[in-house]
Amino acid sequence: MIQRFVILVLIAVASCKGHTADERVLVTVKRNYTILKKPEKVTFTVPWKALTEKIPSLNKLTFSVTDQNFGTTVSCRVVDVNNDKKPDYLMVEHVLESNEPVFAFLIKPGGKKYSVEKSEVKADENITVSMLSSWPDYNKKMGRVSDLSSALVNSTINQYPDLKDFPVYAPHRWNYEYSFFMSGVYSQGKRTNNASYIAYSQQWIDGFITDDGSFRPGVYKMNEFKLDDILPGRVVLYLHEETGADKYKAIADTLILHLSKQPKTSDGGYWHKEIYPYQMWLDGIFMADVFSMQYAKAYNQPEWFNEAIHQIKLIYKHTLDPATGLLYHGWDESINPVWAHPEKGTSPEFWGRAVGWYLMALVECLDYIPENHPERNDVIEILKDLSQAVRNVQDTNSKLWYQVLDKGDKPLNWIETSCSAMFAYAFAKGHRLGILDKSYLTTANEAFDALLNQYVYVDEADNLHFDQTVKIGTLNPKGSKGDFEYYITTERRIDDYKGLASLLFLSIELNR
Repeated sequence: MIQRFVILVLIAVASCKGHTADERVLVTVKRNYTILKKPEKVTFTVPWKALTEKIPSLNKLTFSVTDQNFGTTVSCRVVDVNNDKKPDYLMVEHVLESNEPVFAFLIKPGGKKYSVEKSEVKADENITVSMLSSWPDYNKKMGRVSDLSSALVNSTINQYPDLKDFPVYAPHRWNYEYSFFMSGVYSQGKRTNNASYIAYSQQWIDGFITDDGSFRPGVYKMNEFKLDDILPGRVVLYLHEETGADKYKAIADTLILHLSKQPKTSDGGYWHKEIYPYQMWLDGIFMADVFSMQYAKAYNQPEWFNEAIHQIKLIYKHTLDPATGLLYHGWDESINPVWAHPEKGTSPEFWGRAVGWYLMALVECLDYIPENHPERNDVIEILKDLSQAVRNVQDTNSKLWYQVLDKGDKPLNWIETSCSAMFAYAFAKGHRLGILDKSYLTTANEAFDALLNQYVYVDEADNLHFDQTVKIGTLNPKGSKGDFEYYITTERRIDDYKGLASLLFLSIELNR
């Protein structure tokens, strides 16, 4: 096990008086080196003066530090380096259990009582440590941000001026979550008449395709039949409408050809991937069918409306739990022995983001399904019923949703931010479309406020950061039983673009 040491040097900020709920600090640790695929012990320090200026009650030496990636309590020390028996640094010693490049640590009052110890500290130049302010604390000091949508886009542009570095977790990939964010960037560019935003999303797409409308080598393999690879096509369609360039239409045609060849279940449901035969996942509707409806409308190919609605209705039928109205993450026609119910074929749990993908897909598809389509109302009824079921499991205290939706009372379950933003977005847009009543808009605004106040942080360069988005949720039988234990122990991230994109879509929809 490798051990590393790092010191954080911070600029002092104005202090706030008294002990409030906003007295918390998020510290990020970024590893700027090739990370081995095994646990690694790191030791980092935060100047005590900077901490107590942000959290005055820490002077009582009673506080807690939490590893936000895994939700575990962290060992730490309050150290004196000059032998005057006064605190100089908070020293955190912790094993990073994954090879993620960025970990986040929450420091807040309350918890263990510490004493001051004498110790030396070292710095490691290969690790960057930053201290982030909570959204409420930032607003108290700097004033209210009037356009959060643009602030979210600007934060990414500031951090990734060269898109070959975007993002730190997996740079320069044709990827569903990054295209999800770029769709929001494009939309915000159109909404605010900001050509630089449109150019940024175009630059991202252009990094993967050639001028003759082909994919660059190694970018995309149709024969893998990943529904996830279809979603970037939404940005491609926007850019074809924006520019008229033939290369974008050619890429969109390639992706629709992919869908025409996608392997299917016996009743016509898309397999999620070639390597997951006979499995349908809720995620797939957002990944593939929103694009195919957008394509259908753009190029007058109505057969794709019918195909997409078939997928929406089919997976709803297969994954619906009549008792709660919620949807299981997936369904396997072949009844795999790892996670599939022996009779129904469903996975065991109601995973928040899977339902979020599906609910978002419903409101997105309604932008494209013709008003006179005979099955449009079927989609609307599903949206109404599922929205009610989702609202029934909203956490009344936080106004948000748990990682496993219906088990908020279970130990170790936790509030997950991407699904919370997805649900709020679907509620707000469903209301704007005249489908959901005004109470859903109220719920959406409450959730938005809760996400900002509890999970958005700001760095010293005024960049926004979003915490507690689950990294992944898979039904790959080789690595997941799809059970409660799997979902609650899956790693979380700060600045995961599935979360940031959901928050961006929500902010745009609420015009906040």
